[in-house]
Amino acid sequence: MLSSSYHGKIKPEFFDKVTEQFRRYKEHKQLFDRRIIENNRWFKSRYQSEQTGEMPSPTTPYLFNAIANKHADAMDNYPAPNILERQEEDREIAETFTRILPVQLDHCNFRNTYSRAWWYKLKNGAACYGVFYNPALRNGLGEIDIRKIDLLNLFWEPGITDIQDSRFLFLTALADKEELKQQYPAYADQLTGDTPLEIQTYDDMQNTVGTDQLQDKVLVIDCYYKKQRGNIQTVELMKFCGSTILQASEDMGEKGIYDHGMYPFVLDVLYPDEDSPVGFGLVDIIKSPQLYIDRLDSLISRNAMIAGKTRFMIKDNGGLNEYELSDLSKDIIHVAGSVGDENIRELQAKPLHSYIIQHRQNKIEELKEVAGNRDFQQGETSGGVTAYSAIVALQQAGEKLSRDMIAEGYHAFKQIVCLCLELIRQFYDQPRSYRVESATGGREYIRFSNRNLKANAMSHPVEFDVAVSAEKNNPYSRVTQNQTLMELWKLGVFQPEAAPAASLLLERMYLEGKEKLLEEIRKNQNNLQQDPAVHDQPVG
Repeated sequence: MLSSSYHGKIKPEFFDKVTEQFRRYKEHKQLFDRRIIENNRWFKSRYQSEQTGEMPSPTTPYLFNAIANKHADAMDNYPAPNILERQEEDREIAETFTRILPVQLDHCNFRNTYSRAWWYKLKNGAACYGVFYNPALRNGLGEIDIRKIDLLNLFWEPGITDIQDSRFLFLTALADKEELKQQYPAYADQLTGDTPLEIQTYDDMQNTVGTDQLQDKVLVIDCYYKKQRGNIQTVELMKFCGSTILQASEDMGEKGIYDHGMYPFVLDVLYPDEDSPVGFGLVDIIKSPQLYIDRLDSLISRNAMIAGKTRFMIKDNGGLNEYELSDLSKDIIHVAGSVGDENIRELQAKPLHSYIIQHRQNKIEELKEVAGNRDFQQGETSGGVTAYSAIVALQQAGEKLSRDMIAEGYHAFKQIVCLCLELIRQFYDQPRSYRVESATGGREYIRFSNRNLKANAMSHPVEFDVAVSAEKNNPYSRVTQNQTLMELWKLGVFQPEAAPAASLLLERMYLEGKEKLLEEIRKNQNNLQQDPAVHDQPVG
C-alpha cells in the first residue's frame, strides 16, 4: 500500500498494481536467476564442491578456455559505428556523428563495458546494457551513461520475446540507507530497512538475506513504464522503496524521463530461447561434457595415485617389522624367522583399460566441437598443414560460429548507438567539445550540440541509419591485407601510368583504407597528365 506521505500524481491503485506485477515478474524469473548463479560457479570451476566420495576431484578449465576464446574473438572485432543520413541535406551532420560517437563512447568507458558484457553473455546466454542520461556527470553538465546490467536485478513481463513489449520493467539495487536518507530527506523516517531483503547472491543459493546481514542497506526499485502523452510515447520512471515513492517522473514534467519512447535497456542474446527475451549460453551447452571429463579425470588420477604407491600385504605375526618397512629412512629391517611369500606380498593396483583414457580424450574433442573451439583456431596445426595461407583459411572457416555471435552483438550495438543518438537529441542543448583525428593524422576539435537535430515548423526531424563494422581487423586479416598490397606493388599496379587500371581494380576490392589509396593514385595520374616527364613515381 502506498505511503500516506506521498502527495504526487501516482494513484494508490496504480502503485498497488505496480508492486503486484513486481512480485509476479520476480516469481516467474526465479529459475533463470538460479541458472545464472549456477553458470557462474561452473565458469569458476567451483561445481565440483557438490561431488562427494571422489578423491581427488580435479576441475579442468576446458569450459573456461572455450569461453575465453570466444571473448577474444569478440574483442578482436570491437565495433565501430558508421552513421548514415536518410536525406541528402543531412549528410554533413551524419559524418560529424560518425567522427564524434567513438569519442562519446570512450567517455562512457564503453570498451570495458562491452568486454564485461561479453563475458556475461557467453556464460549466461544474454547480456544487458543500460543506456541512461546522467545529469550529475561532467560537473552537472550531464552525460550519457552506459552500464552493464546484472540480469539478476532486472525483471520483465513473463512470456514476451522483446523487452520493449513488457508492460513494466523493474531494476533493483541495494542502496546505503544513510546515503539514501541524505538524498531524500523528506522520507528519512520511512527508510528503516526492517523488511528482509529477498535477493539472489553469487556466493550461495540462498535468496533471503536478513537484516542482521544487511543492516545498512535497503532495496530500491526503479519501475520503468511507457505512457502516451499526446502524439508521442514517453518512458516514465517511478523509484520506490517498500511502500514509499522516492521519485516519479510524472511529478516532474510532461515529457517523461525519455521522450524517445524506448526502455533504456538493450539485450544482447547469444542463443535465443522461445517465449523469453533472454537465451542460453555456452555453459548451458558444454557443462555436460565438462562434467564427464572431470569425472574421468578423477578416476584416472585416483588410479594413478593408487598404482604409483607401493603397498604390501603382511601376515599377522609373520615376524616382519612393518614400521621399519614403511620407514624409508631405515636401511635395515628386522625380521623374526624366515621371510617368504606367505608372510609378505606386494599389492599392485591394475592400470585402467586404455579405452577409459581414450573416452576422456573423446569427451575433450566433443567439448571443443560443440563449442566451436578447434585447435587450429588457437594456432595449433595438424595433418602437415604449415602454409600460412592454409592456416588462415582453416581459421577463417572455423570462425563462422564466432562471426555469427559477433554479428548478433553488432545488432545490439546498433540499438545502443540509436539510443545514444536519441539522448543527444533530447539532452545535449549545450555544446560539447570532442577531440577527433583529422584526415591528415593530426588533432581536430569539434563542438556539437543538438541544435540541428530538433525539428521545427520549417524543417524535418533528422533521422539516421546505423551501420556497424569492426574497429580494427584481427592480426591475421591485417597480415593478409599487407601481403595483398605487396603483391599489387610487385605487379606494378601503383605505377602512375597504371592508374586507370589500378582504380578499376581497387574499386572492386575489399581493402581497408582503399579510399585514401585511390585518392593518391588519382593524384599521381593527374600529375602525370600535367607533366608527362613525371613518371615511375609509385604511390608512397
